[in-house]
Amino acid sequence: MPGLLLVPDYDLATRSASGFILRWISPRMAPIQLYSILDRRLPFRLSAPQSDIIIGVGHGGPDVLAGQNSGVILKVGQYNPKEIEGKVIKLLACQTGVTLGPDLIDNGAECYMGYVDDYVWIVDEDVIGTPWNDALAIPCLEPVVDGINALLDGQTAEEAFNLELKGYSEYAQVEENLLIRACINFNMKNAVLLGNKEAVVKQRPSIVFPIGPPPFPKFF
Repeated sequence: MPGLLLVPDYDLATRSASGFILRWISPRMAPIQLYSILDRRLPFRLSAPQSDIIIGVGHGGPDVLAGQNSGVILKVGQYNPKEIEGKVIKLLACQTGVTLGPDLIDNGAECYMGYVDDYVWIVDEDVIGTPWNDALAIPCLEPVVDGINALLDGQTAEEAFNLELKGYSEYAQVEENLLIRACINFNMKNAVLLGNKEAVVKQRPSIVFPIGPPPFPKFF
């Protein structure tokens, strides 16, 4: 069963987060990847039912996940439960754990991992073309990547979630920049796992390319 990856790229925040996912997760998630202009409601609606795991980057609110150019991907009361039934769902998006996450579980998702408040980190605009090299963003985003990779290695949702939390804790202990440390702790505090903690997905091959994807084009 394929997985589904949602990676918008239209502003600094989405390029930064999507960059880490494209570098470290995308090689394991072929073939269904809704990147950039494909990250819209219709492609999602058609692709989601065939997937066992949905990994979504984007801006969010308590009841909504937005894709490219803030178009709605999932919103409470505006999706078919067949799109998410039986899925493991990880959303790197602000606040979706408040209402959307519980609603996904109520409508048949196997489990949801996300955040009940804003997800915050520092972005170095000078390296936004290759955001996976952003040393300021790594302390927040690398734990997310490690948790997702654990899921793709066949670990349970709880094991993957705990690995993400462990990553935050380890980075917070050594981070000297007080603002970055505050971001790490904030994200750790607001991370949530809902649904079946023992949920697993099909194990994917461990693929790491020696170099990253092509740089993002400049904003126009």
